[in-house]
Amino acid sequence: MDEQSANNPFLVDSLNHPLAGPIRKLLHRDGRRELGQILIDDEENILQAIESGVEIDSLYFAGEETVSETLRKKLTAGATIHEVAKRTTKKIFENDKISRTFAIAQTPKPIGLNELQNIKKDVVVLEDLSISGNIGNITRTSLALGIGGIILLNMDPVDLYDRRLIRASRGYLFSMPMITASTTDFLEYCKNNNESLMVMDMHADKTIDDIATISNRLLLAFGSEKDGCSAEIENAATMKVRIPISNKVESLNVSASAGITLYSRSKFNQTM
Repeated sequence: MDEQSANNPFLVDSLNHPLAGPIRKLLHRDGRRELGQILIDDEENILQAIESGVEIDSLYFAGEETVSETLRKKLTAGATIHEVAKRTTKKIFENDKISRTFAIAQTPKPIGLNELQNIKKDVVVLEDLSISGNIGNITRTSLALGIGGIILLNMDPVDLYDRRLIRASRGYLFSMPMITASTTDFLEYCKNNNESLMVMDMHADKTIDDIATISNRLLLAFGSEKDGCSAEIENAATMKVRIPISNKVESLNVSASAGITLYSRSKFNQTM
């Protein structure tokens, strides 16, 4: 640590600063798992996290960025604020997207499948989705259209709070129950609790219009555009529906498919 850092412990101006190492660790899955913390980019996302009860440990800003009074007032008494030298920021993030305002927070406590018993509204189920943009878009749409929660099948719980996914969701993933589970455990839960599971099937007789007025809660499952849901999910489904589209188009992106389906259900969800 150089003389400037020694005189100002809240200034991170070198990779040798004791705070630089943990920040770099949190850019990777193993680091998040080891430290039990996550990195949240951008003030808007940090505020979303705070509003949802996420515990912020420390806040960082760099370059010409400043910390708004709104954010300062919402931080708990124990949270510290640090400036990061602009050149050091580039070194910390290396090939990752550079963030000029970010926070380190405690990883939210995981939510188990049993939490479904407390969710009255429809729940979105995403199987084997890996693209942050798709998951983030679906999360935002789900919150906007009254969905009660999201289940991510076969996702490492640590990846749920990857900074790319947090950004893609605009921080809204903190605002609703996000559950991770294996397909096997999920289907076992559905069987034991007589859940109504819907999957998309381009050859189904029913369309999304047919589910608009179903009175009971639905688990709405979506897979990747290329492969769809697994055979296990499809075989366990209690109903299959399709989105009527032109035969000139082979398929829809999963986030588009989810958005159309959730909008079809939204009128009913508003009354639940």
